[in-house]
Amino acid sequence: MKRKKPYIRLTNSEFAMMQLLWEAGRPLNRAEIMEIALRDPENPLFAKNSFHVIINNLIGYQFIAAFINDGPGRKNARRFAPLLTRNEYAGLQIATTEHYKASDIPEIVAAIFKYTKDANKEELLPKIEEAVRRCK
Repeated sequence: MKRKKPYIRLTNSEFAMMQLLWEAGRPLNRAEIMEIALRDPENPLFAKNSFHVIINNLIGYQFIAAFINDGPGRKNARRFAPLLTRNEYAGLQIATTEHYKASDIPEIVAAIFKYTKDANKEELLPKIEEAVRRCK
């Protein structure tokens, strides 16, 4: 029997970093990330000193990648970008839980409809079918 990928539960700080990178929509360098993370000094997204630990953990999980820019100066430092989308992450959280089975998919989709306000099933079902067809 093929073993599942181990379940990876992100810490609040790791998840905040992922949210920040998903929202940015482009690779960010350390200075840009810290500017966003520390925007509210009373309630930072994560501790300033934990930046490298968080980044290295996310790289280790293969959730983000580091890109090295060519050129002089700090503005050309390493940039970080997510390797999976927010929706792929949500799916991974479900699919890697201990008792998940592929036969659970219809009930999971039904539960998402149940808990999503204003979800138009007739409009979304064809889009779900198309998304499933695109899966590798």
